[in-house]
Amino acid sequence: MARYLPPFIVALILCLGLSLQGQTTYSVIQFGAEQDTSFNSANAIQQAIDMAHLNGGGKVYFPPGDYMSGTLVLKSNVRLQLEAGATLYASLKEKDYENDFTVYKKDDSGKAAGEGTPVLIYAKGAKNIGIEGKGTIHGRARRTYEDLKQVDGFIADITENAKQAGIEMKMYYKVKPYTCMVFLESCEDIRIQDISLIESTDWTLHFKWSNRIYVDGIYLESSLDKGVNADGIDIDGCQDVVISNCIISTGDDAIVLKSTITDGRYESCENITVNNCTLVSTSTALKLGTESHGDFRHITFNNCTIRNTNRGLSVVIRDGATVDHLLFSNITLETDRKHFNWWGNGDPIWLVVKKRYPDSRVGEIKNVTFQNITGIGQGTSKIEGFPDMKRISNIRLDNVHLSLQAEDKPDKRARQIFEISDAEDISIRNASLHWDASNGTEPKWSNSISLINTSGVQLKNLGLNTNPRQDFPLISVSKTSDILIQGVESSTEAGLLLEVQDSASKHIILSANNLYGKIQKAFRAPEKAVVQIK
Repeated sequence: MARYLPPFIVALILCLGLSLQGQTTYSVIQFGAEQDTSFNSANAIQQAIDMAHLNGGGKVYFPPGDYMSGTLVLKSNVRLQLEAGATLYASLKEKDYENDFTVYKKDDSGKAAGEGTPVLIYAKGAKNIGIEGKGTIHGRARRTYEDLKQVDGFIADITENAKQAGIEMKMYYKVKPYTCMVFLESCEDIRIQDISLIESTDWTLHFKWSNRIYVDGIYLESSLDKGVNADGIDIDGCQDVVISNCIISTGDDAIVLKSTITDGRYESCENITVNNCTLVSTSTALKLGTESHGDFRHITFNNCTIRNTNRGLSVVIRDGATVDHLLFSNITLETDRKHFNWWGNGDPIWLVVKKRYPDSRVGEIKNVTFQNITGIGQGTSKIEGFPDMKRISNIRLDNVHLSLQAEDKPDKRARQIFEISDAEDISIRNASLHWDASNGTEPKWSNSISLINTSGVQLKNLGLNTNPRQDFPLISVSKTSDILIQGVESSTEAGLLLEVQDSASKHIILSANNLYGKIQKAFRAPEKAVVQIK
């Protein structure tokens, strides 16, 4: 018996209007798919997709069982439905991904120059499509642990620090085929619901230049120590997106918004909401960037729980984008340091503007609010504008409570709890920054807050405690002006609230601060620095 319907039989069915005509559900078994992972069912599954599409749409149904496939092209008005107990496995043969459509990225890590990315489930220009059901799609990712092949320039200093600390210079590398599990390009009205997406080799769920996307209730997992480049959900130049009620545990970023460039084209990310998600990541849990050619506007991350993650919340702009109106709210997070090759320092928060190349545009981050955030970390949270240009402004942290614990890796990095540099108009209110010595202390720990080349800072109603290892001032200031420090409460006796490092700092006001109930010397500063106590 034939394992799938030959094309002439499909054509005959369409012409004669036999029993399949008008059906809304098309079983892949009916088209010859085998519940056998040694057999490539791509042709049979694709015929079911094509039939549903030609008949005006419907569900392509996978009954319980194990299936294997190469590239599948999803088409308008068609949804894949995997029943509970059904698993679709990605082929491990490169030839099963050969196709004539343009792959979405080239020159990625682990690939030869110009080499593209194979895709398991692909769509371009399709409308009203989806993947749903209680079943599973499994990428069958494989990796090898090898000597470091090259140094990632973005973390060159961190890599050298690890080497000097005696860390083994090895990491995991992907094994071909470097398959992206789902890539949907220039599509509209997409729904991904309830499905489990397991062990993609490359990015798991990638939406590019698409609109009206709904992701709800999915479970997504890749190896935390081996899953390099196995991002969870990548929103790339898309608009009108809602991601809700998901559980994601990934090597690399969990949920990340990007704006990549392909053949000179890039799009902005706008009107994005992520809520009610539980996230674990070996890199960043909730992130914008680093690919950032198009802008990011009106983005909300709300009501999420982050655990066992290398970096909590980050915005990394390297390609000239503007970030405007971004909200992180009602988030609990726990970050801890990972292996040196992962981007992240066990830091709860990181905002930065950089240039990818010397001739790259300089981007901007503005109008960002962190509200009702509680976190424990092992790394310094940072706001880093572009040197001498700033390009980060109007950042609000309200009811943000962060504790810094000792790092559990030998290549130490953390110094302050929070460092702000090359920025303007920064407000931290009704917040606390706490040194947590329950697991020991670190010799590099210094000030609770460091302000460098920054202007327009308000620190109001802030709870601090003294560095338990050394008697550092709570707040350090360098080349910074127009600062209000008001209502600071120290839970431990503090000898010095503020140290001004240079005479270029000015217009600093201290008001109603309480250093553990004792009035001691509030600040130390050069003569020409302008500090007032009110």
